[in-house]
Amino acid sequence: KVSHVWGSDKGEALNDQIDPAGSGDHEVPRFTWWDHKGSSEWVEYEFAETMKVSGVEVYWFDDRGRGSCRVPASWKVLFRDSGGNWKPVDAKGKFGVEMDKFNAVEFAPVETNGLRLEVKLQDEFSGGILEWRVVGLGEQAM
Repeated sequence: KVSHVWGSDKGEALNDQIDPAGSGDHEVPRFTWWDHKGSSEWVEYEFAETMKVSGVEVYWFDDRGRGSCRVPASWKVLFRDSGGNWKPVDAKGKFGVEMDKFNAVEFAPVETNGLRLEVKLQDEFSGGILEWRVVGLGEQAM
């Protein structure tokens, strides 16, 4: 599920397992919130069953010099608890917004059937994701 998506992607690019050559890679599928700018957006995974997860890796889309998407101003990860409420994870590091790499964050393990990224876009810019991985305990969950 997503708060908004440009085009017909509907989020499939988020986990197509195609690693980009860089943040401005237009040769691989990408997910964007275009034409929303400076807004708060979200994207989430729903799992068929409860999973134990302990981190995420996000490769941000940034097409500076070509378009109006930038890495976000900030972001955070939330998990759905057993009551269906979204709660922030207990992160063990920073939520990175670096270009040309996976921005990884580990957190205290949670058992959940859903994860959400809440993203604050930079003022006057949109944003997007080239790939979002969910990491389990010792294995990639998605």
